[in-house]
Amino acid sequence: MGIELTVVNWFNIGAFAFGLILAITSFVHYKKLGRTRTGVYWAIGCIATCLLFINGIIKIVDIMDEHTKKQAFETLEETYHERGDHNNESFKNLEVVVIPEKGRGSAAYKIYAANFNKQYTYKGEIKITVKNRQEKKVFTHVTETVTLKPGEKKELKNTLYDTTHYNYSWRWLGKLKK
Repeated sequence: MGIELTVVNWFNIGAFAFGLILAITSFVHYKKLGRTRTGVYWAIGCIATCLLFINGIIKIVDIMDEHTKKQAFETLEETYHERGDHNNESFKNLEVVVIPEKGRGSAAYKIYAANFNKQYTYKGEIKITVKNRQEKKVFTHVTETVTLKPGEKKELKNTLYDTTHYNYSWRWLGKLKK
């Protein structure tokens, strides 16, 4: 039974270590001045400030990710209402949204998929072709095997590429099963 260290845990360990260095430094400084109690307060304050600062940033990033996810799910709904087959169970009731997020030197493409069928489960891959403004293929990404139960929406594993493009198309490489 091991402890899994996530990115958030590593950031907290780093913040604690940095806070601890500041805490020891400030405590030693105030102890030399004969103000030990002030040194203790500063030490506690340094650690708390570092942890609060890092966790504040992490919370802001989480809120932004949730907002992006909510917008993607709303787009999936809108697209389904525009072009879905509301009377039949079919591939027309499966939707994909790809949202590129520009980073330093690369782009992360967040992929969201939904199954609006009422009885059929989709299992397979999704082939996503990202295109430039002239509608020419820039790159193709095939997802890992995806299972989407009836009515299910989910975020899939992101893919990275060196440039940002907003046009894309997709193809389902799997089966619908009851």
